[in-house]
Amino acid sequence: MNRVLIVAGERQTGERFQKSLSEVGFQTAVVWNPMQMVDFCRQHSPDFLVVDLDLAEFGLWNGIQAVKGIGTLANIPFVGIASAGTPQLLEKAQAAGFVSVFPTHEGVKPVIAALQSKMSATVEAVEAAEQEITVSRDPSLNRLRELTRDIIGVTARLKPNVEEYGDDGPELFGYIEDSGRAIRTKLNTVTDFSLHDKELRHDFRNMIGSVTGFSELILMEPDISSDSQGGLTQLREMSKEFVEILDNQKAEAGV
Repeated sequence: MNRVLIVAGERQTGERFQKSLSEVGFQTAVVWNPMQMVDFCRQHSPDFLVVDLDLAEFGLWNGIQAVKGIGTLANIPFVGIASAGTPQLLEKAQAAGFVSVFPTHEGVKPVIAALQSKMSATVEAVEAAEQEITVSRDPSLNRLRELTRDIIGVTARLKPNVEEYGDDGPELFGYIEDSGRAIRTKLNTVTDFSLHDKELRHDFRNMIGSVTGFSELILMEPDISSDSQGGLTQLREMSKEFVEILDNQKAEAGV
C-alpha cells in the first residue's frame, strides 16, 4: 500500500514531491491537471492521492468525484497541499473527503507523515479485523481464508523483488496485491455455507483470476530470480486450489 499519485499544478512542486516520496519508499507518478488524474485512475489503482488544491479552478472537485466513482477507488485517501488555505477551500476539501491539507510551503515532510500514519492505521485495522474472525463451521470457507492469508504473505515476501519484474512489473504486481486484499475483505463478509451462490463464486473467480494471470505474466520475464520464480509459482498453485474449491461448491450446488 505505497503507490501515490501526485496531482501538481506546477512542475517544480510535482518533481519535488515525487523525489522526496520516492526516497522514503513510495512508488510515485505525477500528473498535472484533474483530467489527467481521472484518466490515470481509470487505468491504475494508486493507494493515495496527493492533490494540489490550487487546481480548484480547473475542475478539480468534479475530477475528485469522478475518481471516487471508480469502484476500487471509492474510499481512496486524498491528501491536499495548497499555497493559500482559505476557509472556503478547506471546507470544500473536507466535504470532498480529504484526510489532511497542508500549506505547500511547509514542504513534503508533513505529507509523508500523514501518508505513513494512514498506512499504519490501515494495517492495524486489517490486523484487528483478522483477529476477530473465528473459525467457521464451513470447511471450504476456512480453506479459502487460509489460502488468502498465504497469498498475501507470499506477496509481501516478494515485494522487495519487484524491480526484477520488468518495466510493467510494479504495476502488475500491484494488481496481485490489490486482488489478495480484495479477496480477504470479501471473505470476511461471507457467511457459512454461502459459497453455493453463483454470483458470489463469480466474484471470487474474477479476483483470484488476477492473481493467477498477473503471476503468470511476471513469470514470463527472462531475468527474475529463483526466489521470485518460486514465490510466483506458489501464488499460481494456491490460486489453482482456490478455483478448485469454487468448482467443488458449484458441483454441490448444481448451478
